[in-house]
Amino acid sequence: MFFISLIAIVYFAIRWIINHFIKNGVNKPYKKYTFISLIAAVLFLTVGIIASPTHRSSADQTSTSSRISSKHKKKNASNESKRKASISKANSIKEKESSESALSSSKKESESIAASKSESKEDSESIASSESESSKKQSEAESSSIAKASSESLVASSSSAKKASETSKTDNASYTQNGGWTTAASGMVFVSDSNKYYTSVKNPGNYQYMTQSAADNSGAKPAPRGNQYARP
Repeated sequence: MFFISLIAIVYFAIRWIINHFIKNGVNKPYKKYTFISLIAAVLFLTVGIIASPTHRSSADQTSTSSRISSKHKKKNASNESKRKASISKANSIKEKESSESALSSSKKESESIAASKSESKEDSESIASSESESSKKQSEAESSSIAKASSESLVASSSSAKKASETSKTDNASYTQNGGWTTAASGMVFVSDSNKYYTSVKNPGNYQYMTQSAADNSGAKPAPRGNQYARP
């Protein structure tokens, strides 16, 4: 169709050119038909161009481009959707890991608190045990001290009773007075505060009157010499 239209255009163009240059011998109706033929040829040429493979190819290319563009858009939309889904999934995993990490940290803190409470309880029990042992030892020491003091008190009371007995015995042994001097009976002595004993004194109230053996047993010694108040 395209070539036919082209041949017609060329033919009628040549006829019109010939008619234009050669005006004589050509009648008017033929000239009119020549223009009509030229217009028809142009129309045929237009139709041929439209129907030609080139135009169809262009249309096909346009359609193909449109389809390709549509496919690209769909693909991009799909990729974008996948990317968003991937990002959402990654965020979800990250939040889950963060939550698990926080839970693990909380669990560790709870275990640490429980361990510290247990250690504190053990320390308090240890302190209580040591205090109990210390109190027990102190109580035993106090009991021992009290027993010792009681024993010493008994010994002291026994010694006092012995001394009292000896004193009572010595009180029964009479001493004699002669010219302001008081003379002890045989086997008796006057023991001074300086742990010396005499046989004659002026003030018997200032001395302890006991047997010489008791004075020796108490650690008293015979006075080496006398004075104006006592004589050995």
